[in-house]
Amino acid sequence: MHLPRANTRFVPGRVRADGPVSLSLPRPLSLLPLTTHTKHHHTLNTPQPEREREAKTMALFISSLPFTPTKPSTDLLPLSPSRSSRLSDGLTLSLRSSRRPTATATVTWRRMKRRRRGGLLSCNASADYYSTLGVPRSASGKDIKAAYRKLARQYHPDVNKQPGATEKFKEISTAYEVLSDDKRRALYDQYGEAGVKSSFGGAAGAYTSNPFDLFETFFGTSMGGFSGMDQSAFGGRRRGTSVKGEDIRYDMILEFSESIFGAEKEIVLSHLETCDVCLGTGSKLGSKMRICSTCGGRGQVMRTEQTPFGLFSQVSICPTCGGEGEIISEYCRKCAGEGRIRIKKDINIKIPPGVSKGSTLRVRGEGDAGPKGGPPGDLYVCLDVLEIPEIQRDGINLCSTISINYIDAILGTISKVKTVDGITELQIPSGTQPGDVVVLSKRGVPKLNKPSIRGDHLFTVKVTIPNRISGRERELLEELASLNDLSRSRPRTHTSTKTQIKNTEHQKDLNKEKSEQTESDDFWKKLKDYAGSVANGALKWLKDNL
Repeated sequence: MHLPRANTRFVPGRVRADGPVSLSLPRPLSLLPLTTHTKHHHTLNTPQPEREREAKTMALFISSLPFTPTKPSTDLLPLSPSRSSRLSDGLTLSLRSSRRPTATATVTWRRMKRRRRGGLLSCNASADYYSTLGVPRSASGKDIKAAYRKLARQYHPDVNKQPGATEKFKEISTAYEVLSDDKRRALYDQYGEAGVKSSFGGAAGAYTSNPFDLFETFFGTSMGGFSGMDQSAFGGRRRGTSVKGEDIRYDMILEFSESIFGAEKEIVLSHLETCDVCLGTGSKLGSKMRICSTCGGRGQVMRTEQTPFGLFSQVSICPTCGGEGEIISEYCRKCAGEGRIRIKKDINIKIPPGVSKGSTLRVRGEGDAGPKGGPPGDLYVCLDVLEIPEIQRDGINLCSTISINYIDAILGTISKVKTVDGITELQIPSGTQPGDVVVLSKRGVPKLNKPSIRGDHLFTVKVTIPNRISGRERELLEELASLNDLSRSRPRTHTSTKTQIKNTEHQKDLNKEKSEQTESDDFWKKLKDYAGSVANGALKWLKDNL
């Protein structure tokens, strides 16, 4: 029996390495000559054999087909005599051909309608990686690589917008990934796709790497402008994404006036900058990067372990290349392969008006440069302000205390006070009480980011009273007190005893006169009340008796 070519009708089905195969076999089956035909179906008429002969005949027929099992099994051996002996429900076969590669197929048996004496033997062929790349089985690694480069450019989703281009691109990447590896290619040539998957623990249709990472290995991250494709569905990361450098903190101390009116300060900062020789790559100028042999340029490694619960795979960053997928062949002499160098730089910092203690200024782009030419971080300047005892700050307002004597508090005065703008005159109104607040408007702190708005300077008045005064001052104060009817008995330190006795007797006379006047007023009031009551009583008697 010869091997039928592709697209040749075999009984009622077709034998193809990359498509379904259906064989219609009559039951029961006998050892009659079996031929192929391209246009007509043949029906084999046989007498009713025994069950044992039926099973042996089926096994012999299957063994004569151009199929071989991927794993040796007893399923193809003659079955022992049994009333229920029949072909097993499922077999795994491989189709071999001198022109086409091995194609793994799954053979299943199912019954047809009762009126048709026969069954349907169907085979689903696996993928043909050689035909996917369009190369023969004898193709060299160079030919496979060239074929992949051509097809990857043609079917990349960012270039080819036709339906199915993405799936085709994934198939091309999977085929190249298998055929470019000598070990996997040998397994595929011998066992087909099932052998590759079973060896590496992969599932049907699963990718072991990101197809876009494989594409970038050949063409680079910016080749053809293919940067808008989302690769999250393939479990990979975007290669070539820049990493921002670290931020730097710098502490600065300001004078009180600098925090209010602003200033410009110059600092010396030590930070990392991108190497100007290798431009951050860390590689010597003119040398080429080589693909990491550990991860194959993917930047990730997969570790598969066999556990009682099955196969477990863990993906981690490649320890050799650090996830870059490439290794420097020759290091830059200036940066020793780091891609960054530390330098000292003079930076001018502009302090805006109205900053306070604890404020933070952000200077963009003055932090450490990012690795591999990434953007630099930022500089954060943390401010501290030196306080002064005369003036305290409360938001955008300033607070101070002013002391005046009791005479100035009574009569009012003009005092010179210290402000952030210099010495200024402050008007104290007459009759100012201790604790009163006098406001000097528009002499406070400018509002941050709005310097046209400025707060006030508040002065709290403190009245000072002397502990000792002269005799003349006391006489004048007592005279002032008598004018305001606030005269009271007060001991005098520097007056004679005679004057004190005189004042005491005068006070007693005043009290006596006041007491006598009160008693006289009470007598006349009582007399008036008595006379009124008598008159009212007489009037009532007259009304009752007349």
